[in-house]
Order: sequence, then C-alpha cells, then structure tokens
Amino acid sequence: MDATVEGIDTDPPARTMWDLPRNWCWASLRNIGSWTSGGTPNSNEPKYYGGPIPWIRITDLNEGQLRQAERTITQLGLTESSAKLLNAPFLMFAMYGASIGKMAISEIDAATNQAIACCQPSDAIYIDYLFWALQRSKRNIISLGQGGAQPNISQRILLDCKIPLAPLPEQRRIVARIDELFAEIAAGEAALADARKGLETFRRALLKAAVTGELTRDWRTNVPTSESGDDVLKRIGKNAASNGRKRRIASAARLDSSDLQTLPETWSWAQLGELGEIVGGITVDKKRKPETAVTVPYLRVANVQRGHIDLSEVKSIVVERTSAERLRLQKGDLLLNEGGDRDKIGRGWVWDGSIPDMIHQNHVFRVRLHDKALNSYFVSHYANELGRRFFVEQGKQTTNLASISLSKVMTLPVPVPPPAETEEIVRRVSEALSIADDTLAQLDAEAADAARLKQAILKAAFEGRLVPQDPADEPASALLARIAAEQPAQPVKRRGGKTPPIKGRRTKTS
Repeated sequence: MDATVEGIDTDPPARTMWDLPRNWCWASLRNIGSWTSGGTPNSNEPKYYGGPIPWIRITDLNEGQLRQAERTITQLGLTESSAKLLNAPFLMFAMYGASIGKMAISEIDAATNQAIACCQPSDAIYIDYLFWALQRSKRNIISLGQGGAQPNISQRILLDCKIPLAPLPEQRRIVARIDELFAEIAAGEAALADARKGLETFRRALLKAAVTGELTRDWRTNVPTSESGDDVLKRIGKNAASNGRKRRIASAARLDSSDLQTLPETWSWAQLGELGEIVGGITVDKKRKPETAVTVPYLRVANVQRGHIDLSEVKSIVVERTSAERLRLQKGDLLLNEGGDRDKIGRGWVWDGSIPDMIHQNHVFRVRLHDKALNSYFVSHYANELGRRFFVEQGKQTTNLASISLSKVMTLPVPVPPPAETEEIVRRVSEALSIADDTLAQLDAEAADAARLKQAILKAAFEGRLVPQDPADEPASALLARIAAEQPAQPVKRRGGKTPPIKGRRTKTS
C-alpha cells in the first residue's frame, strides 16, 4: 500500500484510554450529542409499510455515507410505533447480533429500527470525527456486548463509553487527513480486488483449456499416443463384463455428443456412471441407535468446496460398523455435493486420505473410478468448470435448496483423454494453480496490511499524532462545558415527530 504515515505502529495494542494532548479531553458519548433508538411498526399491518419515509435497518448500514434504505414506512407506521424521524445528518451504530458495531452516517432524513443507536451530535463535535473515533474504539465497545454467540450492547452501555475529544478545529484537520490517507488505501484495495478478479478469470480459463485439450495441444504434437481415450473405455467395459458388474447406463458409444464440446481426435466422451461407482452417504439421524456402533468422522456439504476440502471443522457421527466400512473413503475418491444453492450443486474435490476412517453424509456423492488410467483430479476439474452448467440444468429446486439425484449425476458427460495426456494435464494445472495460490496468498497478505494500516492511522489520529496541535484552539473541555451550559445534551423529541434540525458539519466520509 502507498499510504504511509511516519511513526505509526501498524500493529497497535488495544487500549481503552491513553494520555491525550494538552487541549484534548475524554468525553462520554452521552455528552456529545442527542442519542435515541428507533422502532419497528407491526409487520402484520401492510398500511404501515411502503410509504415515503426511509426506514433503516442494520442490513442497510454500509460503514460510510448512507443515502437510501431498502424499506420504507408510512406516516401512520411512524406515528403508531416507537420509530422516530431523524433529520440528517445523524450517526448510526448497530447494537445487536452478529453485526454489532456496524456503522453509517445517514445523509437522508429517516427512521430506524430499535437495533440501531442514533446520534445527532452537538456543536462540540464534528460528525465525521465521531464516526472515525467510534471506528477506532469499535473493538473495545463490542467487547462490552452481553449475551451468547451473538452478543448485544445496550444503549446505556454504549453511552457510558468514552472517546478522545479534540478541539473543534483540530477535529476538522484530523478528518481531512484521515480522508486523504484512506483514499490512498482505497485505491490500493481496488487494485487488489481487480487482481483477485483477474486471478479467478485466469483459473477458469486454465481449467477450461485443460479439460478441452487446448492446454496440451503442443504436447500432443510431439508425443505419440500409445493408448487413446476410447481404448480406456473399451478396457473398462471389458473389465465390467468379466467382473459381472452391472452397467447402469448406456455405453459411451450411445452417448449423444452432438451438443458437447468438440474434443481432440484421441479423446472420447463418456458418462460419469461408466467411469466409476457412485454412491450416496450416511443420513444424519440422531434418533438412530446402531446395534454395533462406531464413531467416525464424516464430510458434510460445507467441507466439500470447489477445488478443495475444508477440514477446519470436521464432525463425527455414530453409525453401524458395516456402514462405516462400506462408506469409508479411500485416497483418490472424487466427492461431489448433492445439494445446496443451485450454483453450488456438483462442486467438489478429491479426498486425500488425510483423516483415517472418514465417511461422507448423504448430501455428498462419492465417485470411485474403475480404472487407474482415469484421474480423479482431471474429472474434478471438469465437473467444477464445464460441468457447472450440467448441474444447474439438471438440479431440482425446492423452496430453500436445490439438489440433484444420483441417477442424474451418473449421466454427467466427461471427456476421457489418453492416460499419458491426462497426467500431463494434471501436472500443468497443478503447477499453474500453485502459482495462482501463492499470488492469492500475497494478495491476502496485502489486504491484511491495508486493514492494519487503517487501524494504525486511526490510532495515531486519536492519540494526537496524525496532525499538529494548535495551542490557540479552544480546549475541548471548555467547548463541552460551554455547549452544556447553552443547551440540553438530550433534547426532548415527541413520538413520531421530527427532531430539531442539527447544524451539521460535514465532509466526505470514506
């Protein structure tokens, strides 16, 4: 990132209070403005919704300037609920759930629901300064949350929190400098986002070239083919007949490939059910009482990602010993998801055998290929890229989820290259993706550096080290005392009525 500030520690320790410059003071949030929260009109009353009044919820908060709300309410909905119409600009701070601490500054007159604390600052504080001060203190404020996995923070607790208050002219200088530095960082973050998009485009183009033969066009020119894809299919068919294995779908010769990608001459099309045994997994049923029980780890849909297996959380299940043995995964087994969002059906990867006795649940299909000349990684690359359209078209949508049947998965058309070319394709793809992964890791590191730099800038800003102080500025404590003497800190608002307009001081927020 290009944005740098001399003397800034990019890994600042979390502190709730620190020594401030001479003309600064600590101020409770309750003393720097008029605070309130909103309300929610009865959701069963259509006459309360769809009116002209923007009604802001936590999902609308965008960590910057907010100019529109997803939902609106009527004047009746405002009057007959605890919602209040606030004049812009006002600051919003989410108090509940997973989004606690989410913020925005409303640029529009609007009402909010009860999950948002709203502040119309007094003349003692610049609203942009308050926004950045709360961003600096957000982690400490969130830590005060109470509750379970998704804590809440009450408005009383929030208003007892203190922020460092600079003299008003210095507040403007601080905001201007933060905006300048954050704009530089934002330009770098946009470049990182573009690089990520380019990397994803490269991945998809690479895989398409790999599974259509374009990637190894030069290789085919120089290396004679000793065994073609058709030879592999014939051997699989012959072994199936000699082993008495029932063929559940038509042979490759019957596959209509007229609408499929044109393949190199030595390649062939087949259906996935011909190439391997496909089975569903264990059904998760806590009421089941196995007679001969064993506890084993199992893979869920969340574990089977596109192009990798996520083992960050692996659950266990109690099953019959015979089921555990029948469904035990082997290294090289291909895994495909049976259900989920429609665009995620069929995503998968290859099991590496890293956890012993692993099985899979019924929403994950296991494919065990019949011939060692076939390569699970090649088949998975195809399913993850060109196979996406097949899974979307063949999947069945229910109210919340989509799924695909085992019989449909068996008909997935799969290209079969010569074995030697398959190995060369997988080698080239592996090398290219390894470089791409290294590049992605570098982008992740730079994004983390940008986040740390932002926190470091805010730390320096609210310790008085980002811009110079001016001894001639009116001390913040004197300003607070004068404002308190001139007007109430919490003006009275009538239910459903507008609050008095605030003399806002605004600059562009990030």
